[in-house]
Amino acid sequence: MGVSDQKYRYRANPQVSASQIAEYLDASSTRRKRIIRDARFPKASVVAQYDGAREGLVNFLADDTRSFKHLASAQDKLEKRKLKEGATAWLKRDSDGSIEALGAFQNAYNKLGFAKLSCIKLPGQKALLTGWPTKVSVNIDLVLRKPVMGGKDLIGGSLFLFSKGETSTNSRIARCKVIAGLIYTYCGEHLTGMGVADPSLCLAIDVFNGTAYKPPGTFAAKLKNVGDACEEIADRWKTIQPPDDYDGPEP
Repeated sequence: MGVSDQKYRYRANPQVSASQIAEYLDASSTRRKRIIRDARFPKASVVAQYDGAREGLVNFLADDTRSFKHLASAQDKLEKRKLKEGATAWLKRDSDGSIEALGAFQNAYNKLGFAKLSCIKLPGQKALLTGWPTKVSVNIDLVLRKPVMGGKDLIGGSLFLFSKGETSTNSRIARCKVIAGLIYTYCGEHLTGMGVADPSLCLAIDVFNGTAYKPPGTFAAKLKNVGDACEEIADRWKTIQPPDDYDGPEP
């Protein structure tokens, strides 16, 4: 079997995404083990879920004219994608979900607070948060910038979250706020050359619920919890066994 045919990859050193660590904080012991397993042995998916929607939203917001043609173009592309000969059931579901996400965002656009903000694409691979034994990736979709007369610009970032599996529960809201806090941490560590990080500009966007979440006022306490969780993940990393159908490199 060639590398391109493998279902799984292998990550030797502890690393999780912002979404994974946010979920980990309030997860059961069983779910925590699964999160570590998914991070250590990630699936080698060629196409990331909701990529079509994410691309359309980024192109729309990064255009200063905010032309809705970007959203229409993304929807048209997704419609053609699902009708393409040989399209898998997964691609069809993802296309339908992405189209729904674009519509949900457009309906909520006016209340999300983007209208007065400059949105900038951040090219290249994103740096990691490395202050803990487990590295954390915060793959922000856009840098948000607010000019300040006579001073440095205020900056933040947004990250689109596409979860349909639950309603707006307290745990879902808490996870979004943790992610927003990690965006703020990321901006303060890696984007200082662009301006001063402002928590009010650090947004985790719950696309399907049409809500933008900012870091909680007590995020310093939550950040300590993130650090504790990263230590626990690092301690357990090498003890987590691969899935039964694992076909990646030898751990």
